[in-house]
Amino acid sequence: MATILVTGCDTGLGAEFARQYAKDGHRVIATCLDPAADKETSATTGNIEVEKLDVTDHAAIEALSRRLKHDEIDILLNNAGIGRPHPPFGETDYVLWQRILQTNLIGPMKMAECFVEQVGRSELKMMAFVSSRMGSIALNNSGGSYAYRSSKAGLNMIVKTLAVDLAPRHICVLALHPGWAATEPGGRVAVAESVAGMRGVMQRAGRHHTGSFVTYHDQPLPW
Repeated sequence: MATILVTGCDTGLGAEFARQYAKDGHRVIATCLDPAADKETSATTGNIEVEKLDVTDHAAIEALSRRLKHDEIDILLNNAGIGRPHPPFGETDYVLWQRILQTNLIGPMKMAECFVEQVGRSELKMMAFVSSRMGSIALNNSGGSYAYRSSKAGLNMIVKTLAVDLAPRHICVLALHPGWAATEPGGRVAVAESVAGMRGVMQRAGRHHTGSFVTYHDQPLPW
C-alpha cells in the first residue's frame, strides 16, 4: 500500500485521484480548501484522510509537513491549480495573474521543498505535477491565456530543474498533461479516464523518466 498526498481535492481531478487511489487500497492524504464543504472527497470510501490546505499559505504547508514528518510519502501529487478565466490581451487582470502564479507555480514548489524528506524516504519516490500542454512554448500557436500559460510554463521549468536537483536522491519528477478534462464546459476527456491515464503514467515511470512532460495517455510533449 502506497501513501499518496494529493493537493486540490475539492473537486474535479483531485477528488477523482483521491477516489481512485483509495478504492485501490492506498492511503490517500487529500488536501482541500474547505474539507467541511468537500462532499466529493469526504464521501469516498477507503483509507483517506482529508486535510485543510491552501497551497498559497506557506505556513500551512510547513505545518502539514511537520505533522507528517515521520511519514513516508510515495507520491507527492501537486494537482491544485486555477485554470480560468483567460482575459484577452488588453484586459489583463494583474491581481488574478498573481493569484494564479501563487497557486499554480509557487505553491507546488513550496510543497516540493517541504515534503522532499518524506518522499525521499519512501519506496516509490515520486513527485508529479499536473501541468498542461498550454504551458508548452513549442505548441503555442493560438496565443492568449497569458496568466495560465505562463504559470504552467514556469511549472514545467520547475519540474525539469527538480529532476536534475533530486536525481541524486533517486526521486522521479514528472509533468502531466490531463487532456481537456471534463472539469469544465466543453471538456472532451472524462475525468475518470484522465486520472486513470495519469496514474498509469506514474505507475510505469522509472527513474530514467524523471524530467518528462507527458500526456495522460503517455505521449511526450515538447517544452
